Order: sequence, then structure tokens, then C-alpha cells
Amino acid sequence: MKKKYLVAATGLALLGLSMSACSSNSGSKSDSAKTSQQSKKKNEVISQNKELRNKFDQIKVGNFLSQGDGGSTTDEVKQLLGNPTSTTSTSSNGIKVKQLTWTKGAVTVAVQTLDSNKVVSKEITGFKWGKRDEKLTLGEFNNIADGSTYQSLVDKYGEPDGLHEANVAGTKITNAVWLTGIKGDDGASATFSFDNDKLSSKTQTKLK
Repeated sequence: MKKKYLVAATGLALLGLSMSACSSNSGSKSDSAKTSQQSKKKNEVISQNKELRNKFDQIKVGNFLSQGDGGSTTDEVKQLLGNPTSTTSTSSNGIKVKQLTWTKGAVTVAVQTLDSNKVVSKEITGFKWGKRDEKLTLGEFNNIADGSTYQSLVDKYGEPDGLHEANVAGTKITNAVWLTGIKGDDGASATFSFDNDKLSSKTQTKLK
């Protein structure tokens, strides 16, 4: 039974990582096609969605193998975000996972729950922090070593724009995407993956 849950949990984490990657790529193409006037309008939307980001940060993620123990309940998330825009259910190795999704303008928030109705993963995509100093360069990226802490990157480069968090077998898995505060061409991004808040892998596109 534990092995079955581990397989399902790993699939859950990978699903979140692929969703983050897809969302950042699609957002990059959209950004490059916009005029300066459209970009200004988009920045206004970003500013309005900071409240949504604050609510997202309040959602707690529980342990997948313990039916979401320690995670926010579905009702608690709905109190923060209202009724979801859509709800879907999937099953892997006999484990039923429900995904609730909220779409607010360009921003999407998704959480996944088990039968306990407690959150076992959360993700925000389409969000950008607006104009920030371009501190994260290609040179900086190359110097970030495996084992660096999540908080050290946040302290130096600011909060990531996109974020996915899950808890698999007691290991906190975080996938963070920086789209602003970085130096690069249109569509540039930097993605970092963390296990228990320590860097395990990193990728970049078009950084300078």
C-alpha cells in the first residue's frame, strides 16, 4: 500500500512541475507578442492580483502519505479564494486525486486534495511581480550551487513569480520560476527545484 501511494505521489509532484514549465513557456510567448500599451495594462492586472498571491501563500500543503495531514482543508481554501472555476478528478494506482482550479484574469491557482479534502499540493501560474531590479543574471545563475536554500534565493532575488509546492513522503518539493527580476531576452526565465528547501536542480532560458 505504501509503495502504491509513493508512485501516485511522485506522479502528482511531476504533474505540478510540468504544469509550471508549460505555463511559463506559454506566458513568455504571450509577453513577446504584446505592445508596450498592452504590457502596461498587464502590469495593472498584476498589481490587482497581489491580494490573490497573498491568499495563495496562506494555503498549507499536507503530507500526501498521511492523507494531507497538516494541509488546509477544501473549505478553508474556498474561504480564501471563493468557489473554484473548475474541478476535476483523476485516479492513479487506485488513489483518487481531486484538483480545484481558480482563474483570476491571467493568474491561475490550483490545489490538489485526497479523500480527506486536505491540500497535498498547490500551484500558482500566470502571475508576475511587475517591474523589479534585474538581479538574476546568467553569471549569477551559474554560480548558484546545489544545496542552496530556497530562502537564500528569495532573500537575494525576491519571491518567484510561479510556484508549485507538494509534500511527498515527508519531503517538501518546491518548483519556483522567476520571470521578473532577471536579465535576459524576451521569454527569459529561471527555474529552480528544491527538496526540503535545498536546491536539487536548475534550468534557465535566454538569461544574459
